[in-house]
Amino acid sequence: MTGNLSLGASTPAQNGSVSVRTASPSPPLWEAPSFTVAAKCRVAAILVLFVFAAVSNLSVLISVCWGRGYRLAKHLRPLIVSLSSADLLMTFVVMPLDAIWNITVQWYAGDIMCKLLCFLKLFAMHSAAFILVVVSLDRYWAILHPLDSLDAGLRNRRMLLVAWTLSLLLASPQMVNSICDAVEQT
Repeated sequence: MTGNLSLGASTPAQNGSVSVRTASPSPPLWEAPSFTVAAKCRVAAILVLFVFAAVSNLSVLISVCWGRGYRLAKHLRPLIVSLSSADLLMTFVVMPLDAIWNITVQWYAGDIMCKLLCFLKLFAMHSAAFILVVVSLDRYWAILHPLDSLDAGLRNRRMLLVAWTLSLLLASPQMVNSICDAVEQT
């Protein structure tokens, strides 16, 4: 038996030639993106979370900076302000990008804007995670060494500086790529 072989089983036909059967029809090579029901549900959930996160983090930020924040220990204020700021960055950068991506299903803003927004998205995600680590380290230190609160403010400011700087450094490859692409396009 010579000729082309396929995945389907081959059987001799009545006239002596070989016929080929395929198991199932092949899927289309490309399917146009669409705004599915699942994407609509994701957008609705993102909208609800966006409103909740924006209102709650803004109220925390306002309360600590201009409200009754004076009741907090002095070394905790920068931690809460930084955590609230990082969460607001997540709220106003990551959530709208995800919702817009689900609605449009594809990207229309070009390569440079994509890389710039990817930089902001990575920066927001890294900063939120690193500041949570800083808050955890502060609480860990407060439990293990409760009488060392005199140098807690300086220690917290240093840890926050490291967290924000590390977030910037880890997200910077996206920015460097977008700058290089902008230079190449001109």
